[in-house]
Amino acid sequence: MKNLFTLSFFLCTISFLSSQELPPIENFSYEDYNAGSQNWSICQSPEKYIYVGNNSGLLEFNGANWKLYPSPNGTIIRSVNVINDLIYTGCYMEFGYWKKDEFDNLKYYSLIDKLKVPLVEDEHFWNILKFNDRVLFQSLDRIYIYNTLEESFHIIDSKTTKAVIFKAGNNIYFQKINEGIFKINNGKPVIVSNHPIVKKHVLVGAFEVDNEILFLTERGEFYFLTDGGLVKWNILADKELFSINVYSSLQLNDGSFILGTISDGIYQVDKEGVLKNRINQQKGLNNNTVLSISEDADHNLWLGLNKGISLINLNSPFSIYNDLNGKLGAVSASTIFNDHLYIGTNQGLFYKKLNTQNDFKFIENTKGQVWCLKKIDDTLFCGHNNGTYVIDRDKAEQISDFPGTWNIKEIENNSNQLLQGNYKGLSILEKYNDIWKFKNRIEGFDISSRYFEFVDKD
Repeated sequence: MKNLFTLSFFLCTISFLSSQELPPIENFSYEDYNAGSQNWSICQSPEKYIYVGNNSGLLEFNGANWKLYPSPNGTIIRSVNVINDLIYTGCYMEFGYWKKDEFDNLKYYSLIDKLKVPLVEDEHFWNILKFNDRVLFQSLDRIYIYNTLEESFHIIDSKTTKAVIFKAGNNIYFQKINEGIFKINNGKPVIVSNHPIVKKHVLVGAFEVDNEILFLTERGEFYFLTDGGLVKWNILADKELFSINVYSSLQLNDGSFILGTISDGIYQVDKEGVLKNRINQQKGLNNNTVLSISEDADHNLWLGLNKGISLINLNSPFSIYNDLNGKLGAVSASTIFNDHLYIGTNQGLFYKKLNTQNDFKFIENTKGQVWCLKKIDDTLFCGHNNGTYVIDRDKAEQISDFPGTWNIKEIENNSNQLLQGNYKGLSILEKYNDIWKFKNRIEGFDISSRYFEFVDKD
C-alpha cells in the first residue's frame, strides 16, 4: 500500500539528540478507525486489505476507509490470520473464520461446534498459524489443530504462561515454560531443547536462517538451535538490546528482524546482527508498546500498538528527520557533497557523514540564516544572510559580505564568473588563481533577486 504515503515535498527536519534517519510513518489513532485502542494481531489479504484484531472486534482497512466487525461474542479479538479467502480469528472462548458475502460484507462462521470436547474454562485464543492444510489455534492451555480437508480437530495440551507458536523451516515450534521448546511431529509434541534459557525465558520469535533455526527471547537475545542445545548468536546489536523487553517479532522479507518491545517501540536488526533502526514514540510512533507486527505485500511495516496503529514505509527513498528540541531550526537548503550531507537552516550550516548515524555538527562562522547550497565547479557555495561562503568539509570561508545571498548561478560561456541574487540586486563572483572572490555588484539594479533566469536575447 505504497499509495498510503503521500509525500508532497522532501521533509527535512533533523534530530539533534540522535541523528537517526527515519522512514516515513503514518499513524492511525482509535479515533481514525473508530474502535478500541489495543491492536493484537495484523494480517493482509490477497486483495491487499488489512485485517486487525482489536479490542472492539475485527477491523478491515481497504487503503482508504476502516470498517469494524464486532466479534461474535462481543469480546476482544486476539488473533487474526488470512488464509486464501478466509479470515480466521480467535477471541475469548471462540474461534472460527469470516467470509465475504455477495454484498462484500464479512460473515462469521464458528468452528467451535466441530470440537468433540469442550473448551477449557476462560480460554483466550492468542495465535493462529497455517501449516499445509492445517490451521492451528493456540490458547494458554491447548493447541487446536484443524484439518481443513476433513473439517476435524486434533488437540495438543500445552499449558504455558504465554502463548507462543512459530513456523520455522518445515516445523512448528512451541514453548512450555519450565519444560522447554517442542515441535509438533505427526500431531504429537516432541521436545527439541530443555536448555535452561528456554525453560526460564519466554520465546518471542523463531526463524530460519541459512537452514538453521534461530530463536529470540523476550530479553532480546538470539540463540541458534543445534544438536548440542542452544548457541547464542553474539551480535553487534547486543549492547543496544541489552535492557529491552521484547513482546513481538517478525523476520522481514529482506532477512532483517523487527523486535517489538513493551516500552520502547521497535528495533530493526539486519541479518548481520547490526542495529539498523530504532523507532519509538518519541521518533514518531503512536505508542511505545508493540503488540503485533506485520509486513504487507509492498514491504510496508504495520504495527499493532497498545494505543493505535503505526505504518512504516521502510523502503521509502525518502528519510525524515525530526528536530524535536529545535536545535537545528527550520531547514531551507540541503545537499550531498563529497560523501557528506549538508543542511542549511535558520540557525546556520550543519553537516554529517553520509549514511551514518552520527550527530549533525555545526560549521563554525555560519550562524544565521542559510538560503542556498550550490555545487558549482567542484566547489560547495553557501548563500547566507551575511553573504557567501565556500565550504570545505567542516570549514566555511566567507568570500562575499554583500548581504543576503538568495541564489547563485553559472554564467553560460564564462566558467570563471558566477551571478548571485541578493537582498538588494545582483552581484558577481569571480575565480582568480583558482580562488573564488567577490568582484562587484551590478550597478543600477537594487531589487531583491531571489529568483532570476538567463534568457536568450533573441
